[in-house]
Amino acid sequence: MSKSERQHPFNFGRVFFPEKSNPIPNRVYFQPLGNHVGNVRRLVKAWNFDDDFPDATLEERQESFHRVLKAADIHDMGKPQKFNLEVKTTQHRKFKEYIYSFKGHRFAANSSDIWAKTLAIGHHDFSVNDISRDTYKLKKESQYYADILAKDPLTYARELYILEMCDQIEAELACRVIGDDEQAESRAFMDYTTAKSELDDKIYLIDPCPFNKSSTPLTFEYWSMELSQADKDSLQNCLNTEQDYKLGKVLDKIAKNWWQSQQGKPEKSEPKLITLSAYKSEDKLKDWNCNSIYKALGGENFVPNPMQDKVFEAIANNDHPAVMLKSPTGSGKMEAILFPALARGYRLFLPLPARSLLEDQKERIEKYLKKFSKLQPDREISLVVDTGAQMYRAVYRNGEDITSTLNINSRRHLYKGDVILTTLDKFLYRYFAFGDKQKSFIFPLRIHREKTLICFDEAHTYDEISFTNFQSLVKSLYEAGRSLVLMTATMPREHYERFNYLDLIDLVENSQYLEELNQFQQQTLKQPHFNKKAFQWYSHLKRDQDNPESFQNEIAKIILKEWQTKAERRIIAVVETVKDAAAIYQSLIKNIDLNTDAFGQFIFLYHGRIADHIRPIIYKQIQERDANSQPYILLTTSAIEVGCDLNAEVLISQTCPPENLIQRAGRCNRKGNISDAKVILVGDEIPDFANSLDDLGWKKYQETLQSLEDFNTQAIAKCISRTQQVDDYRVVELFSMLHDYVYGADLTCQPAHEKGLVITRSWKPSSTLIYLYKDENGNQQKHKITVPIDRLIKNQNNQYANTYVYERYYNYENTQWQSRDLGWGSAYSKDIFIEISPNNQSAGTFDGKEEYPYNPELGFVELPGVFIKLKTSDFEEKLLYQHNDKKSSIITYTKSLNPD
Repeated sequence: MSKSERQHPFNFGRVFFPEKSNPIPNRVYFQPLGNHVGNVRRLVKAWNFDDDFPDATLEERQESFHRVLKAADIHDMGKPQKFNLEVKTTQHRKFKEYIYSFKGHRFAANSSDIWAKTLAIGHHDFSVNDISRDTYKLKKESQYYADILAKDPLTYARELYILEMCDQIEAELACRVIGDDEQAESRAFMDYTTAKSELDDKIYLIDPCPFNKSSTPLTFEYWSMELSQADKDSLQNCLNTEQDYKLGKVLDKIAKNWWQSQQGKPEKSEPKLITLSAYKSEDKLKDWNCNSIYKALGGENFVPNPMQDKVFEAIANNDHPAVMLKSPTGSGKMEAILFPALARGYRLFLPLPARSLLEDQKERIEKYLKKFSKLQPDREISLVVDTGAQMYRAVYRNGEDITSTLNINSRRHLYKGDVILTTLDKFLYRYFAFGDKQKSFIFPLRIHREKTLICFDEAHTYDEISFTNFQSLVKSLYEAGRSLVLMTATMPREHYERFNYLDLIDLVENSQYLEELNQFQQQTLKQPHFNKKAFQWYSHLKRDQDNPESFQNEIAKIILKEWQTKAERRIIAVVETVKDAAAIYQSLIKNIDLNTDAFGQFIFLYHGRIADHIRPIIYKQIQERDANSQPYILLTTSAIEVGCDLNAEVLISQTCPPENLIQRAGRCNRKGNISDAKVILVGDEIPDFANSLDDLGWKKYQETLQSLEDFNTQAIAKCISRTQQVDDYRVVELFSMLHDYVYGADLTCQPAHEKGLVITRSWKPSSTLIYLYKDENGNQQKHKITVPIDRLIKNQNNQYANTYVYERYYNYENTQWQSRDLGWGSAYSKDIFIEISPNNQSAGTFDGKEEYPYNPELGFVELPGVFIKLKTSDFEEKLLYQHNDKKSSIITYTKSLNPD
């Protein structure tokens, strides 16, 4: 073969399309593979391995460095033979954009160093399956590798992370330097933020800086392929014949012919030299003390209280704080955690017990993050909200929310945030790397980063299975050396004793600390009525199960009496069931003249079965009225009792356990500025489904309540008791198996993970209930909530017309979510939806049953019956769903040891 005929390898590291949306481009840029690999090597050499391996010896860090550097040398060696240009088309097969592919190139990496080879092959995927498998193989490869992984099972994952991040940082900078900021922002799986300096276009800033030095030099080059007229005519022919899908193959052929014609050595662009530097504002984190951070974020007159002083000292002066904080409601626990976390540069995880708390906490945290971003000029400060229904990232810079100005890929940063707001259920889900398979291990790795602080708010709210998982999770985090805070106002002593390895800061039972806090609130913050509320118990009123209207009317009368006594009051009334709350709300609407009232809308209904998108709107309206000292009446359930920052003048509550009563009372006179605040308790007993007391505990609680004229948190707190906590051995075993698989690479436990079985609050899986209709403008509306499937069992009174059950699944062939009829199998592995429509807009057919009585204002008061519970004698519950006369499905889930 002559020199001119020799095939030259396609040594491309990356491809750029300057005219991305143009099907007939004038030019295409190619970054040399050697340029890309050389830059990745420079980043690996500059990486600060101390941060990723804080417990390793110097020799061990050097060994990790050499393995990652070898992997960087070979990680893209398969790209030349795997290079292709392709085209993305729309659903109608019209041109959308050009893309490039090196699919499968990582598997061509080769080296005599097995660990480095495994790292190179592993890059890009970063899934729990791949990492656990590869870690297991390395342990079996040699005793030397086994010893490394015995000391730190995450060594391989941490090294792979460094390789991935160096690769991603280089790729993002290449996009920015060569001129494709849109591609830079849209790249997934980045733990860092990069941007061009406004002072010098040759300097790019990175935050946080993971390197040993404050600046790292890099060089970027590219080849430019100019398309000839003949090339453009070939592409135009595809458009003329409406064969847009062929554009990729044609452009691929043009590029490869051009490369060969240049004999693999086209003229390069002028090298672009840049310096990657740290944000200078990072140094300011070292200067904060307790008083200065509180003044900076809370305002010039914001003085930390004694509890906040103690918490700041515990977090700021310990490398790995592990604290149980017991402090009264309304004492500023959220600020006590958030402020020192920001001051010390922690990534703060805040798992909450329920999604209903997220919106309130999000607004409070967002306010402080905006202020903090002003103190860190030009640095991006971010908040990640991660729930079962949504995951998004808000970004703040210089005091402004700039999220809408950024092209943020929803998967781009995953848990890359200064604060991550989530639920316990979702945190467990991420802790065990469930979700999209690709990149799934980034969640466990980021949770276990050295500068991570995990704070469990409202830690008293967990019981039974959720408590069993909660204590297993806290213990495993503690043993891994993570920084922890558990916050509570009312955790029972029996539960606290399970966490006796944590340092206790107690401002509930420690009289001296509590008195210090009371004096501070009353004198320093000028809250003379802090913790002061009158108390009254209507113990003679009984809720008759067969005649609930009587009880509902009595509570409505008490509310009306309080409203009429002082018409500009802020009143919260809490009952135990949605049905009672809706009925009392409707009664008040009838009995208070809304049309002539000068207050505007002031009667609200709020509970967990109001549609997901409506509930935050209602709460915001209540919160605005509360903040402006405007009157309101709020009918609610336990959905309001934790975490919500309201300052009512009167709390009316159905009789409930002492821990719930303390939480509810925390929404009354929260700011200590109400002289005539009062708490009114109604009912002769605690409903069975809500009761946490045994007979002896109930008797003690009754005696305490009867003795009170003023609300006494300490006296009521002494009544808090939980019946003996029975740890479901299956939950303990499952947690252990999942932990051993994800964090110990025990492949014998992989089947449990593959089934997607992570038990959170109970063995009962949930489903999504949707009311689907068209509004008066013809727009389709979807009102939805999440409901445990056992609440949807059929009886004679809860069957409604036009109810359709289906499951949603991910189709990997066309990379889209799709729906299908509910099939047989485990409910844990299904995403189940129940859809209901009005008769005149039916999703199914009218079958003689009544329409579902849905009112958006009241929410899903009734729950439809869709499943038939089958009798079983084994460990599984079975639910039957009848699609029609000829088709049915059975879904299964695990029985509880303590069935309701």
